[in-house]
Amino acid sequence: MTESIVRQDFPTPGPVDLKVEFHSGEIDITAAETSTTTIELEAVHGDGYAKELIANARVEQHGDKVSLIMPKSKNGLFGRKGQVRATITVPLDSSLRIDTSSADVTGHGRFGAANVNSGSGDVELEQIASGDLKAGSGDVEIDTVADSVKVKTGSGDVKVGSIRGSGDIAAGSGDVVVQDVTETIKVKTGSGDIAIVEGGDRVDVMAGSGDLMLKRIDRGEVVAKTGSGDVSIGIVRGTAAYLDIQTVTGDVTSSLDPSEMPADGDLTVSINVMSGTGDVVLQHA
Repeated sequence: MTESIVRQDFPTPGPVDLKVEFHSGEIDITAAETSTTTIELEAVHGDGYAKELIANARVEQHGDKVSLIMPKSKNGLFGRKGQVRATITVPLDSSLRIDTSSADVTGHGRFGAANVNSGSGDVELEQIASGDLKAGSGDVEIDTVADSVKVKTGSGDVKVGSIRGSGDIAAGSGDVVVQDVTETIKVKTGSGDIAIVEGGDRVDVMAGSGDLMLKRIDRGEVVAKTGSGDVSIGIVRGTAAYLDIQTVTGDVTSSLDPSEMPADGDLTVSINVMSGTGDVVLQHA
């Protein structure tokens, strides 16, 4: 009788390069202080087709490389049938290479480089060193990026906490929210809104019809372009702002105080805004 749950353990004294090819179900990965990599496969609804997929899965180790390759579905989507849950534990700082059609991906703990390609599944990671993540209609959420990250979605939303390096984010119709970035952030959307709470050295944002909001900036350069969306920028008091604001029919409102030419060493920021029909608001953060 084919088992509903299958588990394999591998000795891995250091970080591993985990490769997962998965189609439908759930992928739950935890990076922990462990010297063992564990992969457990479970038929979510206990159906025979899911059990067959588990029985034919390839789970292998070659040195510090561990792979889980699920067989491809024979007849396309099965709804509730064929749903498999993979529960995986790896050592801290392990890297991820994940390719999935519709499975949701959740990562707990601290990982190294993360490369994830998802069709319609959501991707949620706690902490990564760097990343290259793509999703079609799924959402992408990352708590912390130690270095730099690249994210691309079709209709999914993107939410990132802290980026300590640089970020490059593109979304078709999804919204993008970034909590803070240290270096450069570049965000482009079609109809989605863009919100950045705290900018870094350079903020480059562009939206077709979405609104652009930069809540706090105290240095560097800001370039904001939108067709019909509104633009709102908050500048920290004490930072001298050089302004270049262009609109076609939108209104421009500023509550900033006029100031003298800044002295050497003073904080400065260059603000460049181009808007079609949207309004522009400049204010103190």
